[in-house]
Amino acid sequence: MRKLICIISCSLLFFSVVSGEEIRYTERSLSRLSHTTGNTFIQKAGELTYEEGVVNMPLAEGDRINTTEGRAEIYIGNSNYVRLDFNTKIDLTKLPSIENDVIQIKLWTGSIIVSLGSLQKEKNIELHTVDISIYILEQGLYRLNVNENQNTDFFVYEGVVEAAGESESVLLKDGQKLEAQRGFYTETSLDFMAAANDSFYEWSHERDSILKQHFAKRYLPEELGDFEYELHTYGHWNYLSPYGYVWVPGGIGPNWRPYYNGRWLWFPICGWTWLPYEPWGWVTFHYGRWHWSLDLGWHWIPTVQWSPAWVRWYIWNDYWAWAPISYYGYPVVIINNVFYPNYSQNTYPYNSRALTVVHKDQLRAKNLSEAVLSHSSLKDLENAHLSKGIPSVKEIPKPVTGENLDLKNRMLLHNKDKINIDHSREIRDPSKQRIVNREFGYPSSLRQKIDKYINPKTNKDAKSIVEKAFNYFSSGKNQYIKSRTDPITSKRSSSLSSTNKSASRSQPKRSVSQTKKSSGSKTRKSSSSKTVKKKKK
Repeated sequence: MRKLICIISCSLLFFSVVSGEEIRYTERSLSRLSHTTGNTFIQKAGELTYEEGVVNMPLAEGDRINTTEGRAEIYIGNSNYVRLDFNTKIDLTKLPSIENDVIQIKLWTGSIIVSLGSLQKEKNIELHTVDISIYILEQGLYRLNVNENQNTDFFVYEGVVEAAGESESVLLKDGQKLEAQRGFYTETSLDFMAAANDSFYEWSHERDSILKQHFAKRYLPEELGDFEYELHTYGHWNYLSPYGYVWVPGGIGPNWRPYYNGRWLWFPICGWTWLPYEPWGWVTFHYGRWHWSLDLGWHWIPTVQWSPAWVRWYIWNDYWAWAPISYYGYPVVIINNVFYPNYSQNTYPYNSRALTVVHKDQLRAKNLSEAVLSHSSLKDLENAHLSKGIPSVKEIPKPVTGENLDLKNRMLLHNKDKINIDHSREIRDPSKQRIVNREFGYPSSLRQKIDKYINPKTNKDAKSIVEKAFNYFSSGKNQYIKSRTDPITSKRSSSLSSTNKSASRSQPKRSVSQTKKSSGSKTRKSSSSKTVKKKKK
């Protein structure tokens, strides 16, 4: 109980100091670039320059990710990953917030595989291309391709989805695929097999195998279970009373301290956010607290509350400084190998080994570990009065980083008001052109839900909606996928059917015997007319 109170008080203290306002984000409002194998480029929302993506780089709503000679993996929370193949470009058009849990991804070119270990709500993960929109209904494994021949392929390895186009929505399940072009389905095949020599699929499968390893003992809370592999690989656990098991990183130098090897990024939704360069840094710098002891050195205490950075900021003249926050909500102070976890003074001692100081002009430096003041330089700050303060983004010059965009071949401009159309993929047939006036993608159908296909009489023993749906699918009733129809002929057929229906409603009902008599009289008349014609001949 005491630990819980400390965690809550620390959280409230931090957010009241850092933001001064109500929290507008969740731990999933920023995604994470969790793995790369080559060149990956990030274009921040509203900017015309891009920079090379590195592991642990936070990704916000509106960011664009482009791979060239390499692959990339994005962690979107709750054991869910989006993986990009070579020469792939996507937009993170929407990420969760306090008001909405929707994740929206736009694929422009290339291929992505979406591996979902959990799904809290139907249709809160959306995939869009110019040709089609996908609304995921269940956790599973999915693939989306935008091909060079101006069409989109979608594959369901595991799970259930709704595919929405210009004319209709359809449901797809395990082992089914769909081809679409400009909103119309060109092929709905009920069966497919992943090619054995598909290197992208094999790479994604390998990543899943690594991330889902089972360890003999797990030390992290359930909410942080996705990071068990990283901490197991780069450090070890020790039991330390009263905190329980704490994690000790391996391979760090004597001058290392938390929030030292990385850089600061500014995000409007949450403020200054730490980008750690350590491969294990995402969980240890955005969750939990750092302590120090003589026998263990620096060690990390797990907690489940997310933050852009658990630090206390200080200012003096032309310098900014910061120190990690302890488990008890106070800045960490270490002087002459003595650890003070409850330091509550308004000023901070310059000779604490937990302190990191940098000149104001270097706060946004890409390699802060090279720009920070050394311990010998800190002696000049002996008379410094380090008081509490938070850097204002307006006061800090933004460095000129990144490269100019090649708008034709690499990136496209952002446009939040209307959907962007890549005119290089226009269909040459003018009769198939259409004007896109929607805000984004093809809307989901309210009728296309998993529970629509549940038959309670035949599925009494099914325990979940998904199980009931799969029981229905496995029964051989595959008529839920409609065949593609031409939009013009479909309109005519619908008008004819409505006319026939109205005509049938206007006619009075007849009994079965009357119907048989009338049909018999018609056959007799037809046969008699034939005999008359023969006689005339």
